[in-house]
Amino acid sequence: MLLPKLPTTISDYIFTDLRENIIDGTLKPNQTLREEEISIRFGSSRGPIRESLRLLLQTGLVVHQPRKGFKVRDYTPKQIRQIYTLRANLEGLVIIEFEGKDLLNLIDTLKESNQRMEASFKKNDIYKYFQENIFFHQMIIDFADNDILKKTIALVNEVSLPVRYQLMHHSLPSRRSLTYHEQIVSFIDQGNLSEARILTEKHVLENIEKASHVYT
Repeated sequence: MLLPKLPTTISDYIFTDLRENIIDGTLKPNQTLREEEISIRFGSSRGPIRESLRLLLQTGLVVHQPRKGFKVRDYTPKQIRQIYTLRANLEGLVIIEFEGKDLLNLIDTLKESNQRMEASFKKNDIYKYFQENIFFHQMIIDFADNDILKKTIALVNEVSLPVRYQLMHHSLPSRRSLTYHEQIVSFIDQGNLSEARILTEKHVLENIEKASHVYT
């Protein structure tokens, strides 16, 4: 699920597996990540495990406390509001970067993504629906010609994934996210970037209260 790269080392493999488990809630908020338990699970020595935990710490998905070790990050309602507000503002800024660009390839890619998302919705496939939702937003972000903005969004998006997964899991009976995506693509296709930006920000912000309720 949403792997940043294919694992090439033991520590990469452990990192990607633990990361996925944190995002989908298999590893719960505030759950302690004990080296001994991870070692038994993966049959690995402590070195790769410590490296994988260090990588998870860099993503923001885990926290570390002296003498207490690593724990899965928990989120307060205030932190969730901060994350969603940041996401809305940053993704809105991305739309501004589209001014004067040829957007035909992007539009085609987004429409295809919406079709796959529709298929996942009809099958009630939360895993693929969530993946496609992330893909849609990432394609928009990747199209921006602003590396600093993209790196900043990447940090915010990574730490937001566990919250977004739980929200999507509880919201799948609704088609609302997909409807927003279709409307955003329509505005981009029309060249109406101001409305696309407004709708993108609204799409993210309207989930704040529900995300706080679902996650906490």
